[in-house]
Amino acid sequence: MNLKIEFKILLVIFTYLVLILDALSVLPRSKKLFAQTGNLKMKLKNRSKTFFIGNYLWAFFLPAIILIRDFKPLYELMFCLVSIMGCEMNTRDFVSKGQYGIFENCAIANGVIIFYDDIVTFPILNLPEDEQEKYDHANLVVATKSKGNENLVFANQEECATATALIRELSGK
Repeated sequence: MNLKIEFKILLVIFTYLVLILDALSVLPRSKKLFAQTGNLKMKLKNRSKTFFIGNYLWAFFLPAIILIRDFKPLYELMFCLVSIMGCEMNTRDFVSKGQYGIFENCAIANGVIIFYDDIVTFPILNLPEDEQEKYDHANLVVATKSKGNENLVFANQEECATATALIRELSGK
């Protein structure tokens, strides 16, 4: 075998090992997360299971492309790294799948997890009301100590308003 084919095969094998390990980490990560959340205070609308399955299928399909077609080694590496990154992003979101809601210790919406002790402020809510009107009313921007500004996206304006009031109450902010 020539060196390029060996590199390609090793790269794909390594990528698939990382993808499998990442996908298998959902259960332990979920258990760890939900040991920290506390009791559910408000249930939020969830994404469909099809969304997550589609993302996993796409992540597992990408490395196979380099076996079918001939690309430059850097492009082949890029395909594999994008696949790994996509799988990790999907896994982070899938960990909280089915459990979107406002809990005693944190809020989880569309894969974003914000613990109340990490909240600094709510930047848009600190603006005058006429300035707040310019922003999406189904979206809550939360400034955190560890991750900067995070967006909690809700199904609609009513869900956002109810969740925002509850988050402010539980976080004391």
